[in-house]
Amino acid sequence: MISEFTKLRALIVIVHCLGVYGVYCLWDPVWFCLSLVCVFAFLWLGQEMYCHRFLSHASFEMPKKWQRACALLSVYNLFGNPIGIASTHVNHHKYSDTDLDPHPASYPVQSWLWIYPEFATSRNIGVTKRLMRDPWLVFIGRNYFKIYLSTVFVLSLIDLKIVIYGMFIPVIYAIFCDGIVNVVCHIWGYRRYDSNDESKNNLIGNAVLMFSGIAMHNNHHAYPSSHNMSRAWYEIDLVGLLINVIRIRR
Repeated sequence: MISEFTKLRALIVIVHCLGVYGVYCLWDPVWFCLSLVCVFAFLWLGQEMYCHRFLSHASFEMPKKWQRACALLSVYNLFGNPIGIASTHVNHHKYSDTDLDPHPASYPVQSWLWIYPEFATSRNIGVTKRLMRDPWLVFIGRNYFKIYLSTVFVLSLIDLKIVIYGMFIPVIYAIFCDGIVNVVCHIWGYRRYDSNDESKNNLIGNAVLMFSGIAMHNNHHAYPSSHNMSRAWYEIDLVGLLINVIRIRR
């Protein structure tokens, strides 16, 4: 039987091919505005704010309505179901830059392409059990491919450009950004803190990631429970600023 992760990787390859071919056939630079909006919704809100800083690290409290919306938005990055993303990432911190790391930078090609053996199997049991208590997350996990493919199908009936620029291009960008964080930010950059790994802050990487803040990676690995990854004026973390606006304050 084909594993869910194998299906996910196959779908990512198909989306990359169709995205590149679709842009070639349906080139329209104005439609890249839709890509930017969807990157903000899927990658910033769904992945970085929700799956990463909220689910994995519980670094802030989020209103329920935001949780439900962001969990759904996270599907469209094709990173996998939110429970798997969060539990794998916690193991990345636990085993960072060792052979048990789900994506060690010492194996750059394998980690970038999601073919390092631990990537598909490494899960933190405690995080998995905690998140399995949320029925919405369980529903999304069980219906992950149905949600993604049905959305693509419906939007394709409206206009193929919506699918190409709103669904496929953001996935290509998200996977590229994931490689920068997992590989580049563990090899090149500067270290502000003496964390127990090779994580580094990379200002160029942060610019490529549109100042979402995750490329301030050494700061993050030193203080993973902090929702703000900036420690200086030039370490821009726009997602952290957004969290300051929407988070629940006690």
